[in-house]
Amino acid sequence: MSNEIKVRQYENRKEYIDIQVERSRKKFGMCKVFMRDILRYRELLAWDYSREAGNQRLRSAWKPRRILCLGVRSGAENDLFRAGFFGPLLRSQTIARLAAAQDNTKYAHDKLKLARRYSLGAGHYADGRVMGVEINPDAERPDIFIGSFDELPADWSGQFDLIFTNSFDHSMDPAKTVAEWKRVAAPGAYVIVGFAMDQEQSDHDPTTGLTFEGLSELWQAPVVFASETFNRNGYHEVCFRLP
Repeated sequence: MSNEIKVRQYENRKEYIDIQVERSRKKFGMCKVFMRDILRYRELLAWDYSREAGNQRLRSAWKPRRILCLGVRSGAENDLFRAGFFGPLLRSQTIARLAAAQDNTKYAHDKLKLARRYSLGAGHYADGRVMGVEINPDAERPDIFIGSFDELPADWSGQFDLIFTNSFDHSMDPAKTVAEWKRVAAPGAYVIVGFAMDQEQSDHDPTTGLTFEGLSELWQAPVVFASETFNRNGYHEVCFRLP
């Protein structure tokens, strides 16, 4: 693990889980994912996929089979990704720009309304194409696995073409977390990590000192894109393409 990354030590696993559940409950009504960023991810990943395949015609047709979002709280994040990647309405540039302009709040209930408005034809939220993971049991939905994101179901191995999180700073063991996410990733999957630099360590944010270099050292995978400025919430972000 990179020397720049620092991890708070807990007395035991139960202490860590209890703190994470309490933190989630305090911020349960918030969602720091924005449609503008999801639509940008869609375009960047389609471009990379077509470039790797050497066939530009694949760019307009590409979409992941299954998406995994980690640390989703109430699940609004799931709905936004479902609308952004599987909703045919958002294939129109005009409608996509309209949806992105309308998403200007961090409140999850507003994002749920927005996602439902643009998710026609995206499939049912229980069809398994977009799954979320949330440690807080209050998040119970058919498309959310209740549990820690570093202890995922055994039958998820190799299942997800796109993995997204802006909660990596909640990991109590970054190397273990990366190994678990790699386990559930399909061959050639993309992993997008949003993070804050210079974040102070706390009980609920145990992993600090995150940088592009440190994350690259952990993932050991090619970087597709990295940004310090484009994310609507102000996060830095980096995307890896797994072998």
